[in-house]
Amino acid sequence: MAQEGIHEDIKWLEGQLEAKKRELAGGGMEAKEEREVVKDIIKEAPQAPTPPPAPTPSLSDDDAKKKAGELEEKKHHEIINELVNIALAKNLASALKVAESFKNPHIIDEFHDTLADRYYQKLQDARKLK
Repeated sequence: MAQEGIHEDIKWLEGQLEAKKRELAGGGMEAKEEREVVKDIIKEAPQAPTPPPAPTPSLSDDDAKKKAGELEEKKHHEIINELVNIALAKNLASALKVAESFKNPHIIDEFHDTLADRYYQKLQDARKLK
């Protein structure tokens, strides 16, 4: 079940990545390294016109706040690791919802960067399998 969610997230991410590349190329904007584009996509995901898919039900707002409350007692790096684990075990939308519940820009930013790195690696691995 978790693998299905990751595959759906990767498929969504790949589509967003292609759209962003076209947008950057067509707009005459400065080309970015692909990893940086992935980070931008993940940072924009909660406001995206086509949000990340959620093959498993996304956490409710109350559940996201509860999970954030449980994590607040942990050390910073443990919080980031747990948020990434939520994304990989449940789905991207749930992890983003929990991260936003912290209302802590530093945690949210580091989570986005760490998650982007993980998903970028999974994207690279998926391309090698094709």
